[in-house]
Amino acid sequence: MQRRFGLLQRLLVLLVGVLCSAGLAVLALLLWPLPDMPRPGVAGDFLIHNVAVVDVAAGRVLPDRHVIVRRGRVENIARAGAETDTDTVSLTLIDGTGRFLLPGLWDMHTHTTKHAGQYQHPLFVANGVTGVRELWGCMSEPDSFFGCAADRNRWNAAVARGDYLAPRYVRHSSFQINGGNEVPEGYPDFFRARDAEEAQALVDFHAGQGGDFLKPYTELPVAPYLALAEAARKRGLTLEGHRPIKVSLPQALAAGQRSIEHARLFLLECFAGAAEFRAAPDPLRAYTRDLRQRLLDEQDPERCRRLMSAMADSETWWSPTLQTLKMGALADDPAYRHDKRLVFVPYLYRTLMWMPDADRKAKENRHADGRKVNAELYALALSQVGEAHALGVKLLAGTDAFDTYVFPGFSLHDELADLVDAGLSPADALRAATIDAARFSGRADEFGSIEAGKVADLVLLDANPLEEIRNTRKVAAVFLNGRFLDRAALDELLAFAERQAGSVQHNLHIFWAALRSPLLRVQFAD
Repeated sequence: MQRRFGLLQRLLVLLVGVLCSAGLAVLALLLWPLPDMPRPGVAGDFLIHNVAVVDVAAGRVLPDRHVIVRRGRVENIARAGAETDTDTVSLTLIDGTGRFLLPGLWDMHTHTTKHAGQYQHPLFVANGVTGVRELWGCMSEPDSFFGCAADRNRWNAAVARGDYLAPRYVRHSSFQINGGNEVPEGYPDFFRARDAEEAQALVDFHAGQGGDFLKPYTELPVAPYLALAEAARKRGLTLEGHRPIKVSLPQALAAGQRSIEHARLFLLECFAGAAEFRAAPDPLRAYTRDLRQRLLDEQDPERCRRLMSAMADSETWWSPTLQTLKMGALADDPAYRHDKRLVFVPYLYRTLMWMPDADRKAKENRHADGRKVNAELYALALSQVGEAHALGVKLLAGTDAFDTYVFPGFSLHDELADLVDAGLSPADALRAATIDAARFSGRADEFGSIEAGKVADLVLLDANPLEEIRNTRKVAAVFLNGRFLDRAALDELLAFAERQAGSVQHNLHIFWAALRSPLLRVQFAD
């Protein structure tokens, strides 16, 4: 008996030792800083020799050009062989023969986390995405998970100094404004924006944080929405985000909402029962499969044309983010589910977020009547994007990066291809990610096209994107803030992102940050 007791004692001591060792190992991994994102490539001044320049504004290719980049800006563009007074002796020669030079691409709907340097940033840069509009933010407290205004300002400053590689954050958002259910306990009441006074205080807060716009969300009621629009107007800010369900498109246009996100916009607005849906006590609960089927069967084409024409005549832009609707359409497609790019997505996101979300959508697609409602909605959304564009609605290319099966950087190329499948020309799709994105952001004097004096954030492609939009994926090199990253340098960024996606340490950091985030806890509880 005594020997058995001694054996049990030793086993308990061993178990405690193992648990303590494991706990210490986890603690060490959490305390030890994550590896810095590499900064490959070379800084300097460059002569891109004999390259075809893509003129996105005119939708044409200018062949046989020499492009001089000095101090991160385009200094000169001339025909190959033409006389020039510019001193080229000190320039690094980049051979552009057979290649096409495109302005850096902007993703106009992204979400970045505190750990963007391990996940989003390397993937954006490796795919030629040199600018993003961020639609996440924080409240009055720093957050452990979400990227806040201070983080984006720090990244922008580091990029400007040449100390860091990341896309430029060209516009900054508030946290989503959803009528109060998004606000953790203990945060100031004005974040709930329930009346004009709270709306004004919320606008003043974000203006003081250096924000550019406020993001209305799905459940925001009409009266607070209108109060926010008025308060934002007074402080020189705008509303950019969801069209709240209770707010009609004409109301959003009249309020001056600067952009509306997501492909469901006209699916819902052109629905003959749109007013009935908005009047429901809880429209989100009413968004059932039966309702989605009615969206397909009860579209009002004439109403749709009127609404699209009204939006075309307004200052409101549309970012359809077709990738989010595509996920529901293809969630039961094995080829889609086993995308090779999953290796770049942190294991925690894949297993706890992406796979369960896709499983739910796949289950929706396995309906007894055999009708693929989600696939039909996606196809209808594509046709509505094409119709809206033909009627003059202004479009932005955005992806909703961080959402399920939306791969940072990569999915912007998917979005461009989908815009062309919707009916846009390759030139029109490119404009939505370059010059039109810069115009929307008030930055067209510096970005969005390849012109002397503009910032030389550029993408060198192996094939002509005006002939085939999927050629934007054939990235040979990227120029960002005076740095040249050739294919080997871009592959180094991809290899880093892949290592970090599978890194135990990185995933532990994500898990710990998520546990400590009050904003994330409230979002999941809702």
